[in-house]
Amino acid sequence: MDFFEHQDAARRQTGRLVLLFAVAVAAIVGLVYGVVLLVVSMNVGAESFSRFPYFTTLGLTAAGVLTVVTLGSLYKTSQLSGGGAVVARSLGGREVTPDTNDSGERRLLNVVEEMAIASGTPVPAVYILDREDAINAFAAGWSPEAAVIGVTRGAVEQFTRDELQGVVAHEFSHILHGDMRLNLRLIGVIFGILVISVIGAGVMRSVAYSGRSSRSNNKNAGAAILAALAVGLALYVIGYVGVFFGRLIQSAISRQREFLADAAAVQFTRDPDGIADALRRLGGYPPGSGLDSAHAIENSHLMFGSTLSGFFAGMFATHPPLDRRIRRIDPKWQGHYLPPRESRVEEDTPRSPQVSSLAAEPVMGYAPGPTAPSLVKQIGRPTPEHLRHAHELIEAVPAVLRQAAHTATGAKAVVLALLLDRGDEAVRQRQLETLTDEPFGPAATLAGRLVYEAVTLPVTLRLPLLDLSLPALSRLDAEAAARLQAAIDGMIGADGRVELFEWTLRQVVWRRLTPGRPRRGRRRLPGCRAALSVLLSTLAEAGHPGDADAAEAAFRDAAGRLPRVSVKPAPRDRRSLAALTDAVDDLADLVPVDQRSVVEACAAAVASDGQATAAEAELLRAVGETLGVPVPPLLPGQRLV
Repeated sequence: MDFFEHQDAARRQTGRLVLLFAVAVAAIVGLVYGVVLLVVSMNVGAESFSRFPYFTTLGLTAAGVLTVVTLGSLYKTSQLSGGGAVVARSLGGREVTPDTNDSGERRLLNVVEEMAIASGTPVPAVYILDREDAINAFAAGWSPEAAVIGVTRGAVEQFTRDELQGVVAHEFSHILHGDMRLNLRLIGVIFGILVISVIGAGVMRSVAYSGRSSRSNNKNAGAAILAALAVGLALYVIGYVGVFFGRLIQSAISRQREFLADAAAVQFTRDPDGIADALRRLGGYPPGSGLDSAHAIENSHLMFGSTLSGFFAGMFATHPPLDRRIRRIDPKWQGHYLPPRESRVEEDTPRSPQVSSLAAEPVMGYAPGPTAPSLVKQIGRPTPEHLRHAHELIEAVPAVLRQAAHTATGAKAVVLALLLDRGDEAVRQRQLETLTDEPFGPAATLAGRLVYEAVTLPVTLRLPLLDLSLPALSRLDAEAAARLQAAIDGMIGADGRVELFEWTLRQVVWRRLTPGRPRRGRRRLPGCRAALSVLLSTLAEAGHPGDADAAEAAFRDAAGRLPRVSVKPAPRDRRSLAALTDAVDDLADLVPVDQRSVVEACAAAVASDGQATAAEAELLRAVGETLGVPVPPLLPGQRLV
């Protein structure tokens, strides 16, 4: 499956989850209704019971159970609204900052940054579970923009760089393929069912307390107390019956996706030994993958390795058996696990930069061979070539910019410096003068010091540098984020015009600062003609400035890629960047299969003349990012479509 098919599969899994959830709730309604009938039959005569309003009571029971379960699920989901960071902190995680002096943490950050840039996804925040000696890892979040990667201390200390890269690639598969959203929804669903048990336990405690404090020896009172205790116990058991089936649903959905993530890790790194050795290392490590956290069970399906043991590890296993996972990757495996490493973390292997090809802004033609994969076909499928290219891109960024991107003040300064006009010093001065807010003093000063590095930075490095700054920006509070957005708008408007890169930067930063929940993805192409017209017209014109005939040909090539819909060029008064913002916002809500058509059309518009400049490739990646489609970097010599 490609990226878009994986997104469709994730949507279908969500639909199945809703169906199974409905079946579980219906079963709970039936059981609670049975308890109600039993209690009524014990307290009324046969004649009264024969006139009992069965259907009305069933309706009220169903409404009550549905209300309780839904409110419980919504409550838990609202607790998780902060996304992956909430999950990481609940497990005892601590965010790793780039100024860390720990060589293992630094190596982990390097691996995550490289994988993110290679795959075209935003660089996620990284958390380490300091108190967990076990080997484990997870990815969590409602969307790639709000994702986090979490790794236990044991994994950081035990894994080699290749093993760590394999595990990180496994977790990026969950980010790319939509697994994270499904996993968080599962937590909410199971908690909603569990609320029935919580209510039952509350009833029993309340009745037991009132029984102890009562001084009455009335037999009727004693019978009522026993009946109430029985009802509480019944609700408690019924709730856990629901949780039992909820855990079965959780494990069934999770197991197959772990196989897919293992396979994706091999595909991304083209190194079966990396992920296989990580699994073999886990099998030979005495502490295993179990977590001490009280939240380990509810988050078990998020983890790289199983956190369950004993009876739960079999019945509710969220992961396939370790030996089966290894043999899927290495069919010749002899059954021997790797022993624990005695010398824990070594220094990160230095990158071997090959940056000469990145110093200029090259023109990239079509790949020489007809079988070479296109950029569009590699969406969601980064390769070792992309990883090596990401090494080079990161290393080619001037050290002063790379270091600044890793701090809160420095990241803001980097974003502002990237907006500085590359050719007019007077315009740059006006832009810096817009930063009048006192809180922006340090960032504005640093941006002024980074002028030379920023305006001479090759176009190919601008988006990677912006990607490196995003984790630091995501730590800004709401007020600081709003000030940054206002500062960006002020700098963009200082020269009276908006360039495509300025629009790109604003869109990328805005998505990171306000990630929110992902769209439903239910719109189809015929309902988005106006948005498609604006997007393709803008791209065609941007790729062929001043050449109306070439721009028209590019638009025709692009429109021809769209199935079942005819699109005409947008009128001149609709070819603004404000209209482009509205267009990509509409198109972000397309179903995945139609998003593929849009990305192919955009690539065709850029590549209609048989070549793509670095600036055009950057624009294509930026459009993909605003659509929620992770377009990897364009490799030298690679074709677009």
